[in-house]
Amino acid sequence: MKKVAIFALTAMVGLIGLSGCANPTDDDGGQQAGSGDIVASVQKDDTIAAMLPKEISDQGGFTASINADVAPIKFIDSDGEITGLNPELLRAAARVLGTEVKFQEGTFDAMVPGLEAKRYDAIASVADFVERQKNIDFIDYLKNGTAVLASSDLEQDELTLDQLCGLNVGYSRGTSQQGNLEKAVEDCAAKGQPALQINGYQGAGPGILSVKSGKADAFWGDLPQMLYNVKKDPGLFKIIYTEQKSVLGIGINKEDPELRDALQAALLKLVEDGTYDALLEKWALEGFGIPSMNINSDIKLGK
Repeated sequence: MKKVAIFALTAMVGLIGLSGCANPTDDDGGQQAGSGDIVASVQKDDTIAAMLPKEISDQGGFTASINADVAPIKFIDSDGEITGLNPELLRAAARVLGTEVKFQEGTFDAMVPGLEAKRYDAIASVADFVERQKNIDFIDYLKNGTAVLASSDLEQDELTLDQLCGLNVGYSRGTSQQGNLEKAVEDCAAKGQPALQINGYQGAGPGILSVKSGKADAFWGDLPQMLYNVKKDPGLFKIIYTEQKSVLGIGINKEDPELRDALQAALLKLVEDGTYDALLEKWALEGFGIPSMNINSDIKLGK
């Protein structure tokens, strides 16, 4: 737990500058004044652009599925626009490639199967686990982790997974948290302890609101977003559990290696020219960067 606590504390320090709310429709208050020109200033790189598959160039861009309810990584602002670190990073990469990225909003649990079925060109983004790499390659761009967000009224300030019995805990469908909680339900029953009640949601927003309204004791979600909520509403929320690091990756179908390599090259260009660091700073995620943009981590689901 000590390593996890240190990581969580470091992440919290990185988020100190955040303001705004965590609901998907909230203002992007975490943005720094005058920072809107970061993406607009990115220039096309002809050499990298030549790597882009011809069909992508001919159709005027690539499509990316996104679940825009994970502030400050990806969410919808008060103007109804998709924003956050991930969308801006992909828009900047598209500018390097001399093309555009077109976002398709969807639910988290539909993203991976949709990419496998080639309903879009990329997913933006999900945790990169070995189990998800059978048909998908991931360009890893951000450190991640998970945390259980609880009501500040909850008696316990810190819990382990085997101490969740008797609580009502939510999760986003299709995440590793779902499997972990389903196992915890079985463990509570096997030990004869009070039942753990779990509820699945299409995204983090409704789950967080269930804690805020008192309908649930806690919600298990991505660490950056959970910390974001505690920073915004310390009187309403607290973190009672954090898990080891994982990473977020931009997913590309394994049958599209040219698009993968072109997008990775564009992202590395953004690291080189400082755009990546500028966007991390803009969204107060400096401590979460992965400047190597490596492909496919070796982290196992729920481990």
